[in-house]
Amino acid sequence: MNSISALVADLEDVLNADDAGERRQNLLRRITGLFIDQAPDLNDEHISVFDEVILCLALEIEFAARIELSERLANVARGPRKTIHNLAHDPAISVARPVLERSPCLSEDDLVFVARERPDVFLTALSRRMSLPAKVTDILLERGDGEVILRVAENSRQLLSDVGLRLLAEKATGDSGLYRILRGRPDLALRHVGAILEAAKQRARNEMKDLTVEPDVLDRALQIGPSAIFVNPDILNQNENQNSRDHSTVIRPAWPTDQKRIVGHIERGEVAKALAGIAYLADIPRETVELAFASPHFDSLLFIFRAIGFEWADFVAILTLKAGGVLPRSVQDQAHTSFHALSTSTAKRVMQFIAARTQIATGSTLAQTRTKVR
Repeated sequence: MNSISALVADLEDVLNADDAGERRQNLLRRITGLFIDQAPDLNDEHISVFDEVILCLALEIEFAARIELSERLANVARGPRKTIHNLAHDPAISVARPVLERSPCLSEDDLVFVARERPDVFLTALSRRMSLPAKVTDILLERGDGEVILRVAENSRQLLSDVGLRLLAEKATGDSGLYRILRGRPDLALRHVGAILEAAKQRARNEMKDLTVEPDVLDRALQIGPSAIFVNPDILNQNENQNSRDHSTVIRPAWPTDQKRIVGHIERGEVAKALAGIAYLADIPRETVELAFASPHFDSLLFIFRAIGFEWADFVAILTLKAGGVLPRSVQDQAHTSFHALSTSTAKRVMQFIAARTQIATGSTLAQTRTKVR
């Protein structure tokens, strides 16, 4: 008798026996192993036959054996769908977790049911999937805890609907970590800038509520501020340890300067001259530009460049210099989106507001002293 005939004989024997628990589990392991080995070469009809047999055995095995089966089938690309469906709907998370987290064989209806009907631990398992449809993420964002929400926001392969985006934006108003993640999603930057800016506006209101300014000043700031927070949530933070005198000096380059000359400095890698020229045109302390250039992010430089009217090509040039000569494509794409989302007029107003807030923070009016540097 060949191995297949022996397997069929064992199957018939086990299914007809009343007390074949351990034998059933051993047979299930053998059949599952055979299926996994042969799966790449099986057609749909063969997979369906295996599915019926494995499911028949899986319905009456011990708890530990069902966990083992779920682990073995979770990564199979063309798995036995009925069996995987059965495991995913198991009320025990230990059984359901492997296929919920990894199996590509679950249907959208399966995922929606689990997201809608199961408790939190099941939602956590779903949030760990490599990808999810928007119907599922909508439910996870509504029902899930903080861990689930962060996982959905971090994974751009987990699609978001407009409803899901609004939920995330609302939650981000009180969660700076979530806000930063949301701001960095490539699929949101182009499609949903408005919703992100609205979240930023609410965050700005919370952050600035203790400022000792007149209400109308705060209201005006909130009209122009969302773009600032969108580009850099920390742009309003002040370095309390830096001497206020450093903030009050604007360096005048010893040479005549304009945008064309500054771009030339950038192209030749003359960092000090370029930054001094930028500071002069922006009418801000050189230290501010130097800090922006040294920052691991491009956000602060973006505001400065947009405020003084530089073009996109000029911004790419300074970012390339900042990156050491090679600008990663992902950074360039994100910078392109942010550059065109921020208007020159808004950048100017925001820079003016930041300058005014610096005066409040230092308790003095900045008497800007222009000096020469060679």
